[in-house]
Amino acid sequence: MTSDNSFPNTPDPALEWNLRLRVVVPDPVPGYFHRPRLTEKLGSAARPIAVVKAPGGFGKTALLTDYCRRLGERGVPAAWLRIDGDYSRAIFETHLALAFRHAGVNVPDPASDAWHSAGDPVEQLLSAVDAYAEPCAITIDNLERLADSGSTGALDALLGNTPPNLRVILACRELPSSLDVAEPLLEGRLTLLTAAELRFTLQETAAFLDRRLDRRELDAKERQFAGWSIALALHRNAGHEHTAGQMDGSHLLGNWIESRLWQRLSTDQRDFLLDAGLMDYLDPALLDEILERSDSRHMLQAMTEFDGLIQPFPGSDPEPAVLHPLLRRHCAAKRIRETPERFKTIHRRAALALERRGEIVPSMRHAAEAGDTDLLGRLVENAGSLQTWAYQVHFLIEEVISFLTDDIIRRWPRLALTRCYMLAFADRIPEACRLYDIVAQSSETFTRSPAGDVSDLLIDQCFVESAFFTVGHRPLYSPELQSAMAHAVTCAQDDSLDPTTRATLNLALSVYENHRARFDEVSARVEQVRQLIHDNRFPYLSQFVDLQLGVMAMVRGQVQEAETFYISALSTANTYYPNDPTSVVIADALLRDLQFERNRLTPATAAGMLLQDNFTRLGNTFATHVSESVILLETTQYLEGDDRALAVLAEMSEYARATKRQTLIRYLAALRIATLARAGRAAEAERAWRAAALPPDDEGCLDMQALGWREMEMFACARLRLYSALEAFETGREFAGQLLRVARSHRLVRTEMRAYAILVALEWRAGDKDAACAHLEAFLRLYDTADYARPMVREGEVGRAALEYFLNAHPDGPYQSAIGDLLKMIAEDMEKDAGAYFTDHEMAVLKLLPDLRDKEIASQLAISHGGVRYHLRQIFAKLSVRSRREAVRKARSICLLPY
Repeated sequence: MTSDNSFPNTPDPALEWNLRLRVVVPDPVPGYFHRPRLTEKLGSAARPIAVVKAPGGFGKTALLTDYCRRLGERGVPAAWLRIDGDYSRAIFETHLALAFRHAGVNVPDPASDAWHSAGDPVEQLLSAVDAYAEPCAITIDNLERLADSGSTGALDALLGNTPPNLRVILACRELPSSLDVAEPLLEGRLTLLTAAELRFTLQETAAFLDRRLDRRELDAKERQFAGWSIALALHRNAGHEHTAGQMDGSHLLGNWIESRLWQRLSTDQRDFLLDAGLMDYLDPALLDEILERSDSRHMLQAMTEFDGLIQPFPGSDPEPAVLHPLLRRHCAAKRIRETPERFKTIHRRAALALERRGEIVPSMRHAAEAGDTDLLGRLVENAGSLQTWAYQVHFLIEEVISFLTDDIIRRWPRLALTRCYMLAFADRIPEACRLYDIVAQSSETFTRSPAGDVSDLLIDQCFVESAFFTVGHRPLYSPELQSAMAHAVTCAQDDSLDPTTRATLNLALSVYENHRARFDEVSARVEQVRQLIHDNRFPYLSQFVDLQLGVMAMVRGQVQEAETFYISALSTANTYYPNDPTSVVIADALLRDLQFERNRLTPATAAGMLLQDNFTRLGNTFATHVSESVILLETTQYLEGDDRALAVLAEMSEYARATKRQTLIRYLAALRIATLARAGRAAEAERAWRAAALPPDDEGCLDMQALGWREMEMFACARLRLYSALEAFETGREFAGQLLRVARSHRLVRTEMRAYAILVALEWRAGDKDAACAHLEAFLRLYDTADYARPMVREGEVGRAALEYFLNAHPDGPYQSAIGDLLKMIAEDMEKDAGAYFTDHEMAVLKLLPDLRDKEIASQLAISHGGVRYHLRQIFAKLSVRSRREAVRKARSICLLPY
């Protein structure tokens, strides 16, 4: 490109500044993000014409500016013409010539007599470009403003007779109706780039924002921005330059929408878009019904400038249109600010229309937005209150419940129970309990319902009691839970109830029976759920079926089946419900628990996972807290010793007391006693047992009528460790025999293996090495199919000594390979290599590993290629893998990366 900024002589020197704006390539956009995939399409040798068509804000001008400057850097003249205002054919041809001349292509001077006397100007331009011989390009921006048919005729002639050395690049919001691009497109000479191609991909979004984003964070950015360039740019710039009192990106985008998009719409189109923007999707028939008009389809079709901002709704078939999320937010804010009564009216009409269609949860959202509490209460009540969560998952219901006032709850006690359910999973158990007691009193202990059938109220009570039990507030033996589960059994068999309610009740019962280790009953309940949701319309229920089957397989030692079920549940959670804390948290924690028990997730690896933050996150249940507490305790012991581990355990116990998790309080007390006993602090452990009011005798620790299997396992193992620490070996042996009989009768393989590992240590300390070897052999026999290595690794030096003694005594035995693996794991665990956990840099590289190559990771993290390879070597060593694929698979299996 020529560096001479002077222009050829023009008929009117006063136009020089105006012409300069039109025919000079603009300055590059500050911080422009180069996207090679787009410039490659613009430069396709096989297609000399390119049309970039998209609404405002998709970066058309910036893309073309970057392309022209890159051509100039290679010595290729790139002419630029920006259409500004109405062009007659003569003005268009004149400016076209000036653009070529400014770029350095020797075309006739439009101010000369020869230009006017030599015939058709377009033919002159084409001849001059052809005679130039070297490659060159012409870029025309704002093509939609070329309304004159004579001007488009001149452009048609240019497109129809393009010399082989010329590339023509056109950019527009919409194509002029009189311009023919169909012929070059059919001939294969034209590349068309639309908003779909201009949208930022996930990888481009991360690189553009210069953020270290994992897949879940990237998905959130995609939902928010949908790849819209201007929105991403304003967001990035506001983030980089934000100070107190300064406008953020959303305000700036609103200003841009008003000044650049809104002004191009008619008054009727603006009004229609403000109303339509209140809807989740743009169904023309629904819009006609709500807006009381009959032309919604035509209105949507007429907004051609919004083709890239009105797009198919993802994941639906057939796909209705949906407005870009940021444009929707702008419309809603503008409507409520300017005409608040209209805002409420449209939302109320939408709620009623969607109720008629059976779309209950969206109907509730619109009623809430309208502020119509009576309508909202009626909708939730008629939908079945808590049963609605089977349709959409309860995090959506939480949005609705937040709008319910105390007055509505007094009129509809079932809604109060729905709030109780949500509060229980939102870590607000004391508040849930107070509300539950109020409902119990006002309904005369759930025997009277002022708003409907009392049987519906009782069903909701079952769900709330199940929630209280699941989060660890209500113990297994409580009369409230026993009564609720008995009623749930009756209701689950009632054919007059709808299948979804019965499926949900069966699922709640399967959770209850799983805790009781009644696995045949669990299988029967799960089968009932599957039959009732046979068409898989409710992935939320299917996910929890997988979790129940995974728990059952895990405790029975079926490790591969457990892993498969957990991964399936986690995949469903990440696919359908990434924002629902309970869905992701439970599957994530249970999978991590399984891998920790197999010693595939070691304390060294877990140390870099910030698990302490997980313990108090929303969505945790008793099962997940149990999993996290053991891993967190042993990881802290590994890094900082017993005293610090006990301090962390005290913090967990304080959290359990503050949130009224009674079952968890007792479990953590038993875990503390086991830790003290392992550390040789027998007297302190014995005092702690009495202070915690744990079962005073052996039978109480093994009572499967009063305890769930997790509680029984922890109480019994803690008691057995206490006997060993007190050197009450004979008493310990007798108790261990009872424990093993209970474990075998309930098929609790994991519990059985833990008991055998503790017995090995007990007998070794008692000096009976043959008895220790007998228990070790029983452990190894089970280990053959259930590779739960952690129980033996947990015994440390005693476990190592017993394994070596057994190996020497049975040099040709069948367990040599297993013993070798266990010895290696114990040695690694005893090394106390605090440097084995992941550094911040290693975690940053690991998060990008599934989607990016080494060079791309280096670019995004602003480190050298060699630095990436160094971090990869460290990651491979710590994960005990040899390749990127194995590293990703292993990291996912221990929940370092999402599935």
